[in-house]
Amino acid sequence: MRKSGLTDLEAILTVARYRSFRSSAAELEISTSALSQMIAAAESRIGVQLFHRTTRSVSLTDAGREFVEAIAPAVAVIRDATERAGAQKDSPSGRIRVSTSTGFARQSMPMFLSFMERYPDIELEMKAEDRIVDIVSEGFDLGIRLPENVPKDMIAVPFGRPQRGAVVATPDYFLRHPVPKTPHDLHHHECIRSRLADGTINTWDFEFRSKKIQLEPKGRLIVNSGNLARDAALSGVGIAFVNDWHVVADIADQRLQRVLEKWVPTFNRPSLYFANRRHKSSGFRALIAFARSWTPDSDA
Repeated sequence: MRKSGLTDLEAILTVARYRSFRSSAAELEISTSALSQMIAAAESRIGVQLFHRTTRSVSLTDAGREFVEAIAPAVAVIRDATERAGAQKDSPSGRIRVSTSTGFARQSMPMFLSFMERYPDIELEMKAEDRIVDIVSEGFDLGIRLPENVPKDMIAVPFGRPQRGAVVATPDYFLRHPVPKTPHDLHHHECIRSRLADGTINTWDFEFRSKKIQLEPKGRLIVNSGNLARDAALSGVGIAFVNDWHVVADIADQRLQRVLEKWVPTFNRPSLYFANRRHKSSGFRALIAFARSWTPDSDA
């Protein structure tokens, strides 16, 4: 648990954020029973019930909501002051919580591992999920997304390499089906479709010599991640359109064959993004500096 000297108040804020004693206890690195006792003791001292509890849910009472809204800014100020004082240490330290997609989690993991090797007092927690997360309200220090998905009120720091797609299938699939020469040829193929976090089916976007084509692929299989699309393509079921990071090794080993290469556009580099807090911990600042200079082929 982060040590700011405000253990009970931070526990209350964590339960208010997660609406779950089990998830909050995991975040605070204490047992569920210890957290329950801590909240009960705080309610007794304050003299008011802060949470409605059932076996299935936790919610704030009206008094609890007012209390949380009142203390949250003050706790944030004290936490920042504690981190600022800790920043005077020679070696960056502390916990950094990162929210990212499943694809970017795997892609950026070498950077984070290299960063932790350089700074042994850093503790990193990464949560990978494909929905867009409000990093402030859910207690994350940083997020990783493509620039176009970064909220406008956040600071974004590009890192790594530009992203590029890959349209792939197995060589055996292309022995049984004609190789597509243009994006429109995909209408005659079994395509592995992807459902986005908002529930919509992802379109396939192509561009060549200023000509843009957007397709809604046809296919019986729908997945919700690049890893699943890659696995399905390897099985020979059809054609996938994924970030080429997922399949670069498969292409090199000739397990997958790339097609329509000239039609696949290059995208922006991913971004680390964060709220514009005035004071940042030494570990936070060290990570941002590390990310700015990191490339997949370097240890920064």
